[in-house]
Amino acid sequence: MDINAAVNQRVFKAVQELDVDALSLCSPPEIRPVLPTLARISLLPPLDSSKKCADERIKILAALSGIEAVNSIVAWLSIDFHALEVDVKREQQIRFVYYNY
Repeated sequence: MDINAAVNQRVFKAVQELDVDALSLCSPPEIRPVLPTLARISLLPPLDSSKKCADERIKILAALSGIEAVNSIVAWLSIDFHALEVDVKREQQIRFVYYNY
């Protein structure tokens, strides 16, 4: 599978300037290299509760909605890594105690 991971200059500029209108005009293959960034932006709580901010968030989500890989990225970003680390350490401790008897 040949995947071009280069970020299009237009997409880079749109992300850098948070130009949601320009991002919404980009095609899914153009957006693909910056999917984790856009998914993270869409998951963060907004700093601004204005109508404009809400509308821009909806535009980002609309641009991401047609891309299947976004669901996987959102799932990864939604993991509670601290709880996972605690569970892994607990499991390692249990195995250590079990195998050393």
